Amino acid sequence: MNSRNQTRLIAYMALYAALYVVLKFVGNYIPFLQMPQGGSIEIELIAIFVASWHLGWKYGIGVAMLSWLITFVLGSNRWYLNPMQYSLDYFLPLIAVGLARLFGTNSDKKYYIGVVVSMVFKFMSNVLSGVYYWPPEEEVAGSAAAWVYSLSYNTWYNLVTCIVCMIVVPLLIKRLQNANVLK
Repeated sequence: MNSRNQTRLIAYMALYAALYVVLKFVGNYIPFLQMPQGGSIEIELIAIFVASWHLGWKYGIGVAMLSWLITFVLGSNRWYLNPMQYSLDYFLPLIAVGLARLFGTNSDKKYYIGVVVSMVFKFMSNVLSGVYYWPPEEEVAGSAAAWVYSLSYNTWYNLVTCIVCMIVVPLLIKRLQNANVLK
């Protein structure tokens, strides 16, 4: 890879990470996107999905890690019990989203498949965190009540996030393709 292409790649990665941070900041100030005990409809994931399709899944992971690092430094990810909980709530879900292009096939539905599979992995990570680290009051971590609570709590905002991303991501990618930004 020549230095011009490498510079362009770094610029795109920085652009997508910055877009992630801006969308996360904006999303935090829209009350109807927030869940009462953590979690939200995450419009910021759009940036990582597009980065994964534009730059490839390896660089999608890079953008996800860079986005995580920036938000960590800015103090956005503030619910911390231990490293495993933090990984399940923040780090692993972003990695799953960065892998979106890896999950998509070469069909016309590739964007939808990539978004859905990535969101399923994100959802599973959020549910496991809820079961073992955020059970309902007076319940034991890992109990049936913790599973029911975590599944019901995490389903709604992850489902809406998935639907939003399934609508917006293909539109943005097609716009980028029409502008000859994507190959």
